[in-house]
Amino acid sequence: MTRDRDLTEKKILDAVGRIVERLGFEAVGVNAVAAESGMSKVLIYRYFGSIDDLLSKYLESNDFWLNYDFNNLPIDTSQPLDKDQLKQFSQQLFRTFITKLRNSPALRKLYRWELSSSHPALQSLRQRREETAQKIIGMVSRFAQIPLDDVAVFSTMITATMSYLCILADNCPIYNTLKIDSEEGWEKIMNSIDSIFEILFDHKRF
Repeated sequence: MTRDRDLTEKKILDAVGRIVERLGFEAVGVNAVAAESGMSKVLIYRYFGSIDDLLSKYLESNDFWLNYDFNNLPIDTSQPLDKDQLKQFSQQLFRTFITKLRNSPALRKLYRWELSSSHPALQSLRQRREETAQKIIGMVSRFAQIPLDDVAVFSTMITATMSYLCILADNCPIYNTLKIDSEEGWEKIMNSIDSIFEILFDHKRF
């Protein structure tokens, strides 16, 4: 019985994803989800309670930072870490984030939606993202002995800028001479981000 419910929930969540990719989050409603999934509205309400709860579940399942496995890091945080380990971890983390965002139309739609909405599902998402960010930033600051604010500012600059460029690339191929619709352009950007972390972990400041 549990397996049947899990499969049904997945079909409904997959339907939400298809709607989001085609039309955006604003188009997600019980009628649209029922039509897309082939499930009844009664069943959707029974499994998820409300459209807001359904959206919350979808966001929880698809947001990059909420799904980042902090309990299974590629580094052993029970032991002292040197700066090279932390630098490589940080560089890889942001490369993974950028790749995920570039390859996921639904995730880009989410970031675009966040810019103009105060939907209750987003408020919960932001709070949980913040909790994850505090863990990662605190860990890097502690082990690298870099001021917390410096790590937070660098992380904010990178995530905000990369989110904007990934969204912009859907409709704009070039930004400041960089081809943001190409692998070549993004490799240049990611190489520069790697260099930013070189600066951060060398205790230099802009």
